[in-house]
Amino acid sequence: MKPKLAVITFPGNNCETESIRAGKRNGFDTELVLWNEKARSVPNSSRDLSKFDAYFLIGGFSFEDRGRSGAIPAREPIFDELRKEAKKGKVILGVCNGAQMIVESGLIPVGDNPVPFALAENIRRNPSGHVMGTGYYNVWVHLKKERLDTAFTCAAKDLLQVPIAHGEGRFTSIDTKALKALAGNKNVAYRYADAEGNVSTDFPITPNGAKYAVAMLVNDEGTIGAIMPHPERFYDHFDGDQIFASMKKWIEAKHSPSSVKIGEFHKSELPEIKPFVPEEKALLLEKKLIITDNESFSVSQAASDVSGEKINFEKSILFEITGKALDKKKILESGLILNENKEVLIPKPGFKEPQNPGLSQNKYAVLPLEDDTASALGEKLSALLKTEVSVKIYKCWDFGNTSESAIQKVLQNRLLANPNSAKLYKF
Repeated sequence: MKPKLAVITFPGNNCETESIRAGKRNGFDTELVLWNEKARSVPNSSRDLSKFDAYFLIGGFSFEDRGRSGAIPAREPIFDELRKEAKKGKVILGVCNGAQMIVESGLIPVGDNPVPFALAENIRRNPSGHVMGTGYYNVWVHLKKERLDTAFTCAAKDLLQVPIAHGEGRFTSIDTKALKALAGNKNVAYRYADAEGNVSTDFPITPNGAKYAVAMLVNDEGTIGAIMPHPERFYDHFDGDQIFASMKKWIEAKHSPSSVKIGEFHKSELPEIKPFVPEEKALLLEKKLIITDNESFSVSQAASDVSGEKINFEKSILFEITGKALDKKKILESGLILNENKEVLIPKPGFKEPQNPGLSQNKYAVLPLEDDTASALGEKLSALLKTEVSVKIYKCWDFGNTSESAIQKVLQNRLLANPNSAKLYKF
């Protein structure tokens, strides 16, 4: 009997067809499962996740990557079911957006840290450090197999060629143990390499700036994998099929242990939160949308689910610009900061008057640890003003009148910021 594969899709995913085709092509009884189908309520039906042998979290842009890629779907109820199946040793593969979900979900822990990694925005720089481009990038890459005994490598050649297509694919961490895991082979299934199999972190061999050229993470037991390249994205047999062939071989040989360790969100430590203190003489420009803010709506819904309290965020973007003789008027007239057709400046950057004088302001700002978008903007402003300019870009979330206990639950859950790729500040 063929092993059963669930292809799980969320709103905004766009790889259903090729994912189902890859599963069927490689010997799986494959079925599409929607994110909001409640497994626990309909046992022994097509919506019962426990009947599957493996799970495939597919690529695309779930929830339009609102908040950050993978953060919202990883906190949807279906992941509670996936965690139960993961503990049993079931095979779970996340590709691209699915990999982002796995990294955010706690399915690949290191020690007691349930979320030891982040998939940050791509970094593409030339040898002199100049920003060559930001965000989304697609190209064919080579992958070198690093670990043999996993559900994703056991029937694969040493070198594969597959395509990538993503904007946030840079495996990174600030956790010492996690960095050692990225450098070693225990939690790495594939690394980026050249056509001869030589691993390198240099662009374009590593296309996104990933630490130690990591292309695919796996858990200690080798049953859960998060890969940024797309092994499914081809109409016929090609190298990516070897990953699915490995999954089938692994399942049929019953290689999985009976118990697998996963991370527990409730054991997460509250991330470090620093007070927002701008640099002296910095120019602060803060903007918000005057059109519907879908990102704020989706993150508010996720935060409400996490906290058990209704939360309505007000989101803004804050630019901290430093340099000599900054010309505010010239900066705004350039159009590099503000699109007046959909955005408006906030009169008092960083702060707003509370509706009731006695209420505290519950506003937090997320600052990427590495931000090519900010670097590129700094270069453009430097050319415009003919002076050296540096920029920091913060995404700000105002909780409004939310209770302190609800705020703490959201922060502890790391919904607003993955501490491995961003810092968190409070106004």
